[in-house]
Amino acid sequence: MSAVKSPKTIALLALKVLVSVALFWWLFHRLQWSTIAPVLGHADPAWVSAAAVLLIASHLLASWQWGRLLDAAGIDLPFWKVASYYHVGLFFNNFLPANVGGDLARTLDASRAGSTRPTALSTVILDRLIGTVALGAIAVFTTLPAIDHFHLAAAYAGVVAFFALAVLMLRAVLEPRVLAALERLLARVGLARMTPALDELSGRLAAFRGRRRLLLELLGVALIVQVMRIGVHVLFSRALGLHIDTAYFFLFVPLLAVIVSLPISLNGIGVREGAGIVLFGLVGLDRTSAFALQFGTYLVAFGVSLIGGVVFLARIPSRRAQSRHPRRSTE
Repeated sequence: MSAVKSPKTIALLALKVLVSVALFWWLFHRLQWSTIAPVLGHADPAWVSAAAVLLIASHLLASWQWGRLLDAAGIDLPFWKVASYYHVGLFFNNFLPANVGGDLARTLDASRAGSTRPTALSTVILDRLIGTVALGAIAVFTTLPAIDHFHLAAAYAGVVAFFALAVLMLRAVLEPRVLAALERLLARVGLARMTPALDELSGRLAAFRGRRRLLLELLGVALIVQVMRIGVHVLFSRALGLHIDTAYFFLFVPLLAVIVSLPISLNGIGVREGAGIVLFGLVGLDRTSAFALQFGTYLVAFGVSLIGGVVFLARIPSRRAQSRHPRRSTE
C-alpha cells in the first residue's frame, strides 16, 4: 500500500477542507461564537460523561463485530487488541476523509498478526459496508414519517438511494467477477502489479459468501451500534438542557449521518452543523442550540477518539523494539 497521494487526491482533500472552513465561517458569521460558547460551557458534565460512556460502549460492540470477521478470516487476536486497533482507527479518522485513515490503520495493525494485508483488508471492507448498510436501513425506516410531516420527500429519496447503493456495494464485493473486472481495468492503465494482491483480496471476500448467517448476525449487531450512537445525541441534548422528544432523534440523526457520509467536506465538519440547524429547526430548536448540539456531539466523539491516539503513542516504543528485535517482541 503506497502512502503517496496523487495530486488529484491532494486537491480533493484540500477542496473538502476548504468547504468545511467556508461552512464554519458562514455558520459562525450567522450565529456568532459568543452565543454558542456559553451554551456549550454550561453543559452538564454528568450527561456529557454518560454520552461519552455510551459512545465508548458502542465502539466496543463495533470492535467485537470486527473481531468476528477477523476470526472468520483466520486472524486470531484477543479482544483487547481488536478493540485497541479499532480505537486507533477512530483516531486516524480525524485526519483523512471518508474514514480512509482509520481503515488503513486497522488493516496494517491486523496484518501484523501474521496474516497478509489483503486478508486484513477484506475484514475492514466488510465491516465498513455492514455498518453502512445498517445505517441506511435505520435511516430508511426511521425517516419515513418525515416525508409528509416535514415535507422531506427529496431527502428521503436520497436516503433510499444511499441504502440501495450500500446493499449493492456489499453484494458486489462478495462477487469475484467485480474484482476481476477491476483487475482488467488496472492492467489497462499500467497497474497490473496490483493483480496478485487483488486476486487474494477477491478470494478472501468471496469466502464470506457462504457465511450468510454470520453476515446477518453482524448486521444485527451493527443495527444496535447505530441505535446506541443515536442515543449519544439524546444524552448530549440532555447535557445542554434541551427538551426534544427522543423520537425526533431517531427521525433526524440517521438522516444527518447519511448526509455527513457524503464526500463533500472533511469528516462532515460544517455540513453536520448546517444540516442539524435545518432539521432540528423543523421542531422548533433555535439555530444556536441546534449548532451546539451537533458540534458538541462531534466534540464528544473527537474526545473519545483520543483514546486511540493514546494507544498509538503508547505502543511506539514496543513497535520500535519489534523492528530491531522481531523475535523478542511480544506485540
